[in-house]
Amino acid sequence: MGRLVRMIARALPMLVVATAAAAQPAHEPSARTWRVCVTDLLLPPYLNADPVRLGVAERMLVDAGRQVGLSVQLLRYPMKRCGAMMDSDSADALLASPTPGNLARFEFPMKAGAVDAGRRLARINLVWVARADAAFDWNGHALAGSKAPDSVLVGTHLGMPAAYERLQAQGFKVDATSSTIAQLMQKVMAGRIDLAVSLQEEVELALHDPALAPLVMLPRAFLTSDFYTVVRKPLAPEMREIVEAWWTAIGRLRELPDYRPR
Repeated sequence: MGRLVRMIARALPMLVVATAAAAQPAHEPSARTWRVCVTDLLLPPYLNADPVRLGVAERMLVDAGRQVGLSVQLLRYPMKRCGAMMDSDSADALLASPTPGNLARFEFPMKAGAVDAGRRLARINLVWVARADAAFDWNGHALAGSKAPDSVLVGTHLGMPAAYERLQAQGFKVDATSSTIAQLMQKVMAGRIDLAVSLQEEVELALHDPALAPLVMLPRAFLTSDFYTVVRKPLAPEMREIVEAWWTAIGRLRELPDYRPR
């Protein structure tokens, strides 16, 4: 009897260890770190430039990544630097609109040979801001006012090619040196530029400031543009499945109430 007790005593620690190991969940491979370079501009409600309080687009990137096994790391730099980081393999993805230059340079989510709008990150309106006494009007195709279009100087954000490439194509002179909406609005106020073009939500928020009372937003938007997460060309074959799944997850989350702009 004593010998049996001693045998059980010796075996008990090993039994406890084995039982504990069996109770542990199977080891899961760690998520792949995915470096997404977003602009360092403050563009609420989409981009808050605040790692503690993410904007809706930033949350979509992170949460969609988590769903497919990507640990998304947000990098906040000027868009020109984001592009250079993609070229040097210091970033895995960035945000872009489907301009001809971007389509040639980056890979977008596609469907039936066209960019897949169902997997966009956001659809934004870029709107005009002018002094109320300037009497400008935009009919959706052309600008009317006291100046010829080719003599009008339009300001927009640094690193927003969706705005300045389209403005230049329309024949406008462009000042794309403002890094904040406050700088942009002050330029219009001071007459350093004739008009500004920027994101509708940030313009509406800025115009709540009584000091900007002489400024108005024109009734019609200059441009409605979709933005996507894009990756470098060519996409590595071993990453194709997970990136396609990430794009699909972004499109799915975008339709949920928690990820809609407020």
